[in-house]
Amino acid sequence: MLGSWPGSLVIPEPVLGETCSFLRNNVRRGAFLEATLLEQLTVGNYEIVNPTQADRQRATELVRHMVAAPLGYVDATVIAMAERLHITDVATTDLKFVGMTQGITKIRPLAWPFHESH
Repeated sequence: MLGSWPGSLVIPEPVLGETCSFLRNNVRRGAFLEATLLEQLTVGNYEIVNPTQADRQRATELVRHMVAAPLGYVDATVIAMAERLHITDVATTDLKFVGMTQGITKIRPLAWPFHESH
């Protein structure tokens, strides 16, 4: 999906945790896929980044502001971290995230459809 992306990929730690939990609990062969993902993250051009206290505060503001959306903690943290790190391109498979960011931030979600390989 992102094999041709130039430069390193920044992955917020909350996204990694949510992804691993989703794979393990909702996908056929989830434990295997989770282990494969973690293995790939150790050899690829990835940077796992933890949110700061300021990121959590900004995420809280966003969650309060987007109560009707609803914007959850992980999505709000992604936005807050992208703002802090001056990252404007965010890859996502969460299509609702694409519409939620308009009007609250300058990031541009890049959406790719997710297809399970058989």
